Amino acid sequence: MRSRNNNKIDIANLYQEYGDSLRRFVAKKLSPGDVDDVMHDTFIRVLCLTDGYELRRPRPFLFQIATNLILDHFRARRAHVYENCEGSDAAQQAVDNVTPEQTVYARQRLEVLQHAIAELPPRCREVFLLHKFENESHAAIAAKLGISVNMVEKHVIRALAHCRERLAALD
Repeated sequence: MRSRNNNKIDIANLYQEYGDSLRRFVAKKLSPGDVDDVMHDTFIRVLCLTDGYELRRPRPFLFQIATNLILDHFRARRAHVYENCEGSDAAQQAVDNVTPEQTVYARQRLEVLQHAIAELPPRCREVFLLHKFENESHAAIAAKLGISVNMVEKHVIRALAHCRERLAALD
């Protein structure tokens, strides 16, 4: 698909025609925070095609690019997990060197944190858990809950301050 006035691929028309179906496809495979990145990268790759490239079957081409990006995403995540496991001997040594007092202290801190999170107002707690434990971006949380990104940030800040205050009382 080329624009009429030059040899370049018309990204706007491609996005208009295939963007919604491509977004639904990507959203089925990835978390909401990653969908925009894959969409962006898909169309950037099409933009990077050399002059004179004729895109005869744009829909399968776009979906194949998106599929490749999704696979790259999962490969990168898997590689990250393996990188974090490489120091497992050091991690095991650290666990072996933990004293009973350190274990009790860590359990107390965990209990205080659990209570602190439970004390939060429901919406603040929901935002905090989505952000810190589900690794959702502020934008994704805002879209999911129908609130502004600014409000998400305020909830996260409030929750962190509350947790710090409770932990400070323990120490």
